[in-house]
Amino acid sequence: MSTRYPVAADRYDAFRSWLWSQGDAVLREAHASPETELEIQARWFGGEFGRTFTGIDGEEIRIVQFGHWNRAAGPDFTEAAVEIDGELKTGPVEIDLHAKHWESHGHGENREFDEVVLHVFTDAPSLHRFFTRTSDHRRVCQLQLPQYAWSQGPPDFLPEAFPGRCVAPLSAMTDEEVESLLLAAAQYRLRRKSARLGVMKEASSLGQSMFQAVAEALGFRQNKTAMSVLAQRCPIRSLLALDEPDREARLFGAAGFLDQETFSEARDPASRTYLRDLWDRWWKMRDEVEPSATRRIPWRFAGNRPVNHPQRRVGALASIVNDWESFSAVWQVRVNNLEKIVNNSVNKLSHPYWERHYTLRSDISDSPLRLVGKDRCRDLLGNVIFPGLVGVEPDLWDEYRALRNVDTNQKLRRAALRLFGKDAKRQKLFTSYYHQQQGLLQIYRDFCLEDASGCEHCPFPEQLAQWSGKSSSVAI
Repeated sequence: MSTRYPVAADRYDAFRSWLWSQGDAVLREAHASPETELEIQARWFGGEFGRTFTGIDGEEIRIVQFGHWNRAAGPDFTEAAVEIDGELKTGPVEIDLHAKHWESHGHGENREFDEVVLHVFTDAPSLHRFFTRTSDHRRVCQLQLPQYAWSQGPPDFLPEAFPGRCVAPLSAMTDEEVESLLLAAAQYRLRRKSARLGVMKEASSLGQSMFQAVAEALGFRQNKTAMSVLAQRCPIRSLLALDEPDREARLFGAAGFLDQETFSEARDPASRTYLRDLWDRWWKMRDEVEPSATRRIPWRFAGNRPVNHPQRRVGALASIVNDWESFSAVWQVRVNNLEKIVNNSVNKLSHPYWERHYTLRSDISDSPLRLVGKDRCRDLLGNVIFPGLVGVEPDLWDEYRALRNVDTNQKLRRAALRLFGKDAKRQKLFTSYYHQQQGLLQIYRDFCLEDASGCEHCPFPEQLAQWSGKSSSVAI
C-alpha cells in the first residue's frame, strides 16, 4: 500500500477535527501548564510559536528581533525589536506562565522592568482582565500565546493505562484499515514536526533550527528542553567560529558542568586532565557566556541510563559540531538513502574521552561506549532529518515509511495497550515500523492523553466506523 505525502495527513486532520466537533462544549477546569517557564522561553526564542500575533487588545504584533537571552537578573530577553500596530519598539520582553506572575514576581515595582515592550504569557484570568504595568504605571502590551488558549483543541480525555473502549472497534477493523489509520496519523505527526522546524528556520536560520533539533533529539525526554536551551545559548554559527577545543569548552561551560566540585571529585587521571583542558579554555570566555545562578540550565540526572548522562549528551553534541560540515550535508544536498548516510555519519563520530567515560568525573569504563546509540540515531532521522526535508521533498515519505522501529518506551506501551488491549500479535504487528509507533503516539495524544479517570466519554471508539467505511452516516 502506497500513500502519497501528505494526502493521508489531510484525511486524519479532517477526521480528528470532525470528531471533536461532535462533542458538547464544556468549561475546562483551570490547571497549571505542564511546561516550565524555561521551556516556554526556549520555544519562544527558538521561534516555535511564530513571529506574528494578535495582542490582548487586538494589537497587530510582529517580532522583528527576538533579542538576547538575559543571563542576569531582569527581564528574560533584552534588546528585542517588536512592531506593534506598525510602530517599531525596542526593549526587553518578559515571559511568564500566567499574566498575574508579573505582579507576584515583583516586576511591577522593579525599575529593571520599566522598559519592557511586550509581556508574553500562556495563561490569564478567565473572568476578569489583568493589566501589566510598570513601576510608573505605564501599560505594557500583553500577548497571550494562542497555542495556550484552553478553548482550542480537543476535550480533556485523559484515560489511564488499561485497555480502552476502542479495543473492540479496532479489533473489528482489518489489518489494512488499522494500518491506514496509523499511517495517516503518522503523516499528520510528521507534518506537524516539519512545520515546527519551518517556523524555527524562519526565526533564525536553517543551520540553527536543525542544530537545536539535533540537540533536542540527543537530550532524550528528560533533557530535551535543557539541550534545546544549550543550543540556543551556544548558536551553531558562534561555535563554528571557534577552534574545536574551544567549542567543547564553551558547550560544557554554558551547560554549567565546569565547576570546582566536579574537578575536585574527579578521581580518574584522564578525567582530571580533560577537565583541566576544558577549564583553561572556559575561563577566558565565561564572562560572556556563563548565566547567573538563577538562569542555569536545570538538568535532570535521575532515571537516566549511565550512557545517557547529560554530560555525555553534551559530549556527543560537541562531536557533531566538530563534524558539522559533513553532518549537515544531508539537509543541504539531496542524497539517496538518508538512513544509511545518517547512520554512517553517526558511526564515524568519536571522542577519546567520551568513548570511555560516563561523566566528567567518572572512572574509565571497562568497555568502549558509543557516543550516539542506534535508537538515538533513529530519532535523529525521525524527529530531525525527515521532518526537516519532507516539506520540500514529499517523495521522502516512502523512505520514512521504511524506517524500522525503535525500542519501546512507557508511553508507547501504554498507547498500544489502550488501542489493542492484550492482543500481543497486533501490538507487535503495528509497532514494527517507526511510522506505526508515531501514529500510535499521535492517536494517543489526540484522544487519550495520559493519567486520567476513564474513557467512557471519548467519541473515538464509536466513530472509528467512519474511518473504516463501515458506516455511511457521516462522510469524512
